[in-house]
Amino acid sequence: MSWIPVLSTVVGAVIGLGSGLLTEHLRAGREHTGQSLSARRDVYVQYLAALHDANEALRAVSLGEHAPDLTRKSAARVAFRSARITQAREHVILLAPEPVITAADNAYRSLRTLRDRIGQGEQLAQYEPALMAYGDSLDELRQAVRHDLGINGRSPRIEL
Repeated sequence: MSWIPVLSTVVGAVIGLGSGLLTEHLRAGREHTGQSLSARRDVYVQYLAALHDANEALRAVSLGEHAPDLTRKSAARVAFRSARITQAREHVILLAPEPVITAADNAYRSLRTLRDRIGQGEQLAQYEPALMAYGDSLDELRQAVRHDLGINGRSPRIEL
């Protein structure tokens, strides 16, 4: 009895099984990468939207558009809290790479500084430097997000 047909069958089966496993592994890796990218994109959009909501609400407070029974400081804190930035920030911390987390934290902290200055009763001319600092940190965040998502080039600077 010749072992050549048996051996060639076994080698063919091993090659076929190995190639099938490799193909499945590569497909699963691509699928996981795609799902991860999609999840991060959704988290980034949620966080940026929360930052914008808070900024708009703080602007309204600075214009006196808040409940009369609230002090300006309380109204600024309510505006900041109601945008749910902290929750969105936690999602970024869980899913994003370090450069995005750092940029997101800088944007959060600069918006919180803006909140405090508006809450102290400052008018636009007084808190404008804090608003510009927030704009700078927001631009840094956008660039970090674009880099993480693999989007080439810088986004244009959008003024607040």
